[in-house]
Amino acid sequence: MRTMDHAREACEKFLPGLAEKLHDVPLPVLEAPGGPGLDAFRRAGGPGLLIPGVYGGGGAGALEAVRVGRALGALSPSLGVATAMHNFSVASLVALVGSADASGLEWMLIEGIARDRLLVASGFAEGRTGTGILDASVTARPVDGGFLVNGSKKPCSLTRSMNLLTAGVALPAADGGAGSELGVALVPADSPGISRRPFWEAPFLAGAESDEVLLEDVFVPGELMLRTQTELGTGLDTLQTVGFVWFELLVTSAYTGAVARLAETALAAGKGSATDRAALITGTEAAAALAEHVARRVDDGRVGNDELAASLTARYAVQELLVDTADRAAELLGGLAFATAPDIGHLLAVSRALAFHPPSRSSTAQALVDHHAGAPLRVQ
Repeated sequence: MRTMDHAREACEKFLPGLAEKLHDVPLPVLEAPGGPGLDAFRRAGGPGLLIPGVYGGGGAGALEAVRVGRALGALSPSLGVATAMHNFSVASLVALVGSADASGLEWMLIEGIARDRLLVASGFAEGRTGTGILDASVTARPVDGGFLVNGSKKPCSLTRSMNLLTAGVALPAADGGAGSELGVALVPADSPGISRRPFWEAPFLAGAESDEVLLEDVFVPGELMLRTQTELGTGLDTLQTVGFVWFELLVTSAYTGAVARLAETALAAGKGSATDRAALITGTEAAAALAEHVARRVDDGRVGNDELAASLTARYAVQELLVDTADRAAELLGGLAFATAPDIGHLLAVSRALAFHPPSRSSTAQALVDHHAGAPLRVQ
């Protein structure tokens, strides 16, 4: 498929040798905790993919990033999802470096991520029904020189391999008022008070290391606590909008790659009619094109309310395309293949997982309707 040819070309350009190294590794090995995928990604320079070349990174744009993410998702869904979380966090930091609020610390941080190939875990919204995407289950209490951070994040990808955790926290209002503000804590993974606890029990995506991170009186220096412009319970500020656009693009692309792998397996088997096989191609190509359309807008420098709406629209459309395409592929491969090739059932299950990432369709339905009627988009 052309869309996967483009993805693999981008992966080889920015992460040379990675696909070749992982190509013959069995999927169950790559999908298990402690598999070789994350180490191979690190060695190939993956942590610096979205960091501008001036800071020592790969300098990939949004279109190139979604293509790389699609290739990684096809190699290993766990690797695709875990690196999407890393890249989303890094993209947000890079956006901060380019903002008026940036200090020297931010550019030193992203330079260090590229130079030392550091993996960044994302501790923001959790998979809890009925909670908002900006809800913070971690709190920060001001102390001399910084903050003491307490709470937990689950699931949190890269729990075992992370070098740095970015976590959304509830901060006391800067003006001393009664409300709370959303902050972002940058926490070295070896900080005293951080511990890990097993959480992920599902048999698929286990290689993404999505366990629980506990923070108990973790000291975060003041310069490593970033304040957004958002009061908890309100909408998004500009930096968060950028972050959420990147999140939707990257996570959508990872799952598209996983389903593309299943579709390619069915195409190679040569079963069914030409119409059946063409449906696999159109489903996969359409899913990739939806994300790439938004990515091109990002590369053109347009990352605002309209792009957030476009990224969410693309994500929900892709969510349905992937389920339909995976179902068709598995049906074409047949019951004997399903019973004797565990990869098929694994990828079929993974095709459903995009629906579990925030924000849920139900939480944004009215916001999207209102936005298309001319109102600002409000994602909670």
